[in-house]
Amino acid sequence: MVGMTPLPYGMWIGITFGVLSCVAYTAAAVAQRRLAVRVPEPLTGRRQLGSILRHPLWWMSLVFNGGRAGFQVAAVSFAPLTVIQPLGVLVLVLGIPWSARLAHRRVSRAEWRGAVCTMLALGVLLAVTVTGDQGGVLSAEDSVLVGAGCVALLAAVAWAAGRSPSAAWRSYLLAAAAGVAFGVSAATVKTAVWAFGDGLSAGLTHPASPAAAVIAVFGLFLAQAAYQGMDLGAPLGITTLVNPVAAALVGVGFMGETYAGGWIGGAVALVCAVGAGYGIRLLTVPSDGAPDSASGTSRPRTHP
Repeated sequence: MVGMTPLPYGMWIGITFGVLSCVAYTAAAVAQRRLAVRVPEPLTGRRQLGSILRHPLWWMSLVFNGGRAGFQVAAVSFAPLTVIQPLGVLVLVLGIPWSARLAHRRVSRAEWRGAVCTMLALGVLLAVTVTGDQGGVLSAEDSVLVGAGCVALLAAVAWAAGRSPSAAWRSYLLAAAAGVAFGVSAATVKTAVWAFGDGLSAGLTHPASPAAAVIAVFGLFLAQAAYQGMDLGAPLGITTLVNPVAAALVGVGFMGETYAGGWIGGAVALVCAVGAGYGIRLLTVPSDGAPDSASGTSRPRTHP
């Protein structure tokens, strides 16, 4: 009888780093969620955003996000993206009960159903949105185009979210924008690292370097604002869902990568997106117990 071939040692190292990246990301999200409930007004104005910079939880979340990025780089150095990407569903497995525990409440059955639905859809979606290995990096011109276009899109979404009368839809928009920011920043960071290979001066002067910094910081603020008024599940699920899709779009459109899923993968991705949307609807738990205008239901009050 032929046994199964064991995974290479390096693969296990990559998976370990991938899990540690998810743990760090979850800790960062929980810290940002705890900070969001301490700010009474929507975090879409300059005065409110300035106030969070003086809070220790903000800087704690930055440390965890830095650890997430470092572990992610280490993970993909040992294991292929097709193995590391699906591990992203762990942030929901860890984050939802963790956040509920800190809020002194139990995770509802609807939330568990939403979490399972979202994780299954997200796991398949991450598998079919992986691009081919022959891609390169962004050119200087494309770095300017992608960077400027992304910043303009994020600013427009933040402006629209700030004027939404629904706390749920405001959270959805901001979380989706954060996912776009994280996905695009992955492409600009990859390009910046490549540019630094030609020397410090080449790396600093390449447009991808400032674009990566601006977009990443923008994404952190958007994610922070998305957690206000909502428990962790829905905004975290949306950000985790949009992130790889945005990265894949930039890779295919500007970096010479090819979409590995084909037309069948596209159809599967569409079905998964619908399933994830239903799961996120179940995960929409307002923190103030007010009726959720996105779903038309009333949720129990949490006590952060």
